[in-house]
Amino acid sequence: MARARALLIVLAAAVVLLAARPVAATGGVAGVAEVCKNTPFPDLCTRTAGKHAKKYKVVDAVTVLEMQVDAFKKRVKAARKLAKQEVKTAPTPLVRRALNLCKSYYLDAGDNLGACKRAIGFRDAVTIRATMSMAAQDMQNCDEEFRKAGSQNPMEDHNRSLIEMSEICRTLSNMVPYEHSH
Repeated sequence: MARARALLIVLAAAVVLLAARPVAATGGVAGVAEVCKNTPFPDLCTRTAGKHAKKYKVVDAVTVLEMQVDAFKKRVKAARKLAKQEVKTAPTPLVRRALNLCKSYYLDAGDNLGACKRAIGFRDAVTIRATMSMAAQDMQNCDEEFRKAGSQNPMEDHNRSLIEMSEICRTLSNMVPYEHSH
């Protein structure tokens, strides 16, 4: 029993070490694709980060994470703008209320993304994962408002894409090498 437990601990430590090692690749879109293939949505990751890849000679998980957060922030801003437009033509007061709440959730998500960006600079993977989880929760809260209103959610596709981007960022945070200071 003790031998099995020790083996399990060693195996778990090896998994943590492998997950924490940096993924380094070549530059450009090929480098982004190399890093993104280790995420749950590699095509989305490559499409969103690949747009900015030409600027970099070497691409690693941190670089792709920064590109993803920047793209995420732009998409949140676009979703908020769309929600603002949708409010004007909302068919019912409940839908209007849901859209207004979604606008607040998008604002909150933007704040979380700012905190995430700062955490990347400190290589603070725990804060990165927490802020991305909170951003994903904001999208889910928006979706829930429409379920409560019993209405189709015009933001559904945006929210699904944003939730997928948060999963990509959380996965990339596991590839960020930790900086230790003593």
